[in-house]
Amino acid sequence: MLKFSDSKETVHQKIGWIIIAIGIGLRLIRYLHNPSLWFDEAVIGLDIIKRPFADLIDPSPDWSAKHPLAFLVMVKLAIQIFGNSEYALRLFPLVSGIFSLFLFYKISKHYLGPYGALIGLALFAILDPLVFQSSNVKPYSSDITVALLILAFAIYIESLKITPLHFVFYSFFGASFVWLSHPSVFVLAGIGMSLILFKLLDKENVEVKKIMAISAIWAMSFIANYFMYIRKLQAAFNISVKEMLSVMEHAYMPVPPKSVDDIKWYIELFFEIFKYPLGMTLTGVVAATFIIGIFSIYSQNRRKFFVLFSPILFTFLAAALHQYPFKGRFIFFLVPNFLIFIAEGIEYVRKNTTQRSSIIWVVLVALIFFHPLSFAAYRIKKPLYKENIKPILRYIKDHWQRGDIIYVHYYAQYPFEYYTRFHPEPYYFEDAKYVIGIAPRGWYRHWRRQEVLKYYAPDTPVKQSSIEIFKIYARDLDRLKGNQRVWILFTSAIIKDGINEEKFFIYHLENMGKQLDFFGNPGVSSVYLYDLSG
Repeated sequence: MLKFSDSKETVHQKIGWIIIAIGIGLRLIRYLHNPSLWFDEAVIGLDIIKRPFADLIDPSPDWSAKHPLAFLVMVKLAIQIFGNSEYALRLFPLVSGIFSLFLFYKISKHYLGPYGALIGLALFAILDPLVFQSSNVKPYSSDITVALLILAFAIYIESLKITPLHFVFYSFFGASFVWLSHPSVFVLAGIGMSLILFKLLDKENVEVKKIMAISAIWAMSFIANYFMYIRKLQAAFNISVKEMLSVMEHAYMPVPPKSVDDIKWYIELFFEIFKYPLGMTLTGVVAATFIIGIFSIYSQNRRKFFVLFSPILFTFLAAALHQYPFKGRFIFFLVPNFLIFIAEGIEYVRKNTTQRSSIIWVVLVALIFFHPLSFAAYRIKKPLYKENIKPILRYIKDHWQRGDIIYVHYYAQYPFEYYTRFHPEPYYFEDAKYVIGIAPRGWYRHWRRQEVLKYYAPDTPVKQSSIEIFKIYARDLDRLKGNQRVWILFTSAIIKDGINEEKFFIYHLENMGKQLDFFGNPGVSSVYLYDLSG
């Protein structure tokens, strides 16, 4: 019997390593596809490339930065060593994404049975948002790594006596995490409170004091991070955090709910979480397994439940106080916690279905895995492109003639600048003249803030009507009249009051001159060539 059990465990281990290999492969394939930097990536990349290490602690002069200082430093270190390529810029997120696979498997084996751990790991390995963020110049991949490291620490702190070496180790790494991941404070708070509660229940007063001292060091590090870095970032926005988050995500929680619409907001939020950031489609089925998993872990081991659920709870409380949005990419760091509960729910169904009704468990697994597997297979050939400026610039270069002009739509200017000035193999256009298009006045509150006076008088109101904005676009295009060959470059679909800006630009250009050429995919990246000499 012992040999059989050992053999079974060995099989589970082998399957686990195979799943990890698949997860690494998916992340490397995405990374090696080397898609064009899209707007947000180009913004971060340019800011890091242009500034020395010492300047990163100050707000960017070019945009309203809000990413962790240590994340910027790690990306800066990569480009200092390997150059300014997309590969270097995306290296730290990739390493974080791969490392997270090993961490998640280790942690899931602690909280779940063998089957549940493999189910959770398989989802963690193939879910599209996790694969995408592993090669995206954003801190969401490292946010997950930090959250998993804190969960791993919790396992060891709970099970061992804290020696002086442990004290130094946990204090240092916990204190450093708040500089690498903004939402790590919710994970640290949840884990710290849970561990203190457990030690109090066990009447281990000495251990309680040690954990409280470690937590105090974490708190001091967060306070230092806030006053030295985060507060300056908030001030750079020139608007309150509340207004900023409301404009960005509409993620404010109605507390307390006072209407049917408020209650509906909570219900919709609950199901949206499984759609994004988790990246699942059958949200009703997934939500049901999540709820089952919560009750299953709670009934089996309440300590494990509180360690897993406390980061979710603390983030939710911050959202209720309107200090942090409980939505979308902002809760990406909680994905491992949600997946462990979902995997436990699937495992609970497996355990509680008889041999005759085992088809229920098989169908459940098939329903949950069908779309993630389909997306993973599809993305191997067709990676997700938010924007794709490189083929556009290559096409312009191949068809370039002396005297040509490039008009860069305002939303394309950051990727355009990166690929024409800072890329290791920049796109160079002989005798080129670039015209950066005007943006709405409010756009310059966050982007190219120091350049607003090039386009607007100092007393121009920030808020503009859509009619006024489109008139400004038309006047901006009118300055191109008389030129025989003008390339109009777009990299994204920007919609204002239901009107697609790219379509409006082309409509106006059709009244100004004659279209000579077109290349690309409207809404992703495209370029139009116009003769405006008439």
